[in-house]
Amino acid sequence: MSEEPTATIEHSALAKAHIRFSGVIAAATLLLSLDLAFAQDTSFGQRLFQDKADCQFCHGIDGDGRGDPRSPGRAANLHETHLNRAQLVEVIACGRPGTEMPHFDKYAYEDTDCYGLKEKNLGNDAARDPHSTSLTKREIEAVVDYIAAKFVSK
Repeated sequence: MSEEPTATIEHSALAKAHIRFSGVIAAATLLLSLDLAFAQDTSFGQRLFQDKADCQFCHGIDGDGRGDPRSPGRAANLHETHLNRAQLVEVIACGRPGTEMPHFDKYAYEDTDCYGLKEKNLGNDAARDPHSTSLTKREIEAVVDYIAAKFVSK
């Protein structure tokens, strides 16, 4: 009779250890998949930054504001930005009225408010169309994630 409780205790301890180990494996798998997803997202953002949106034309391949000599110049040094993620999304989507920074949201100032303004409120200061192409919301967010991972405070 005394052997049965010991076997139950050992089995219970083994079960708890197995549950803890399974939890550790599950957590590690989740972290790895999140890391891979983030790497894929920043890779997608990099392709957009360099090719589709051609951000490097003005901001430079290294995001330092030293773009192509044919660019309008005066682009922000992305290493020095103090904008948070939401602000970066808004700047890329809406551009910067009165500057060379274009809007990449196709419907900026039309269907969506940008900085609380519509195009009719801006007159000659309206944000320019991009020299490349517009981006979807998902693409804008991927560019922002790439900028944050690669340039901001680095």
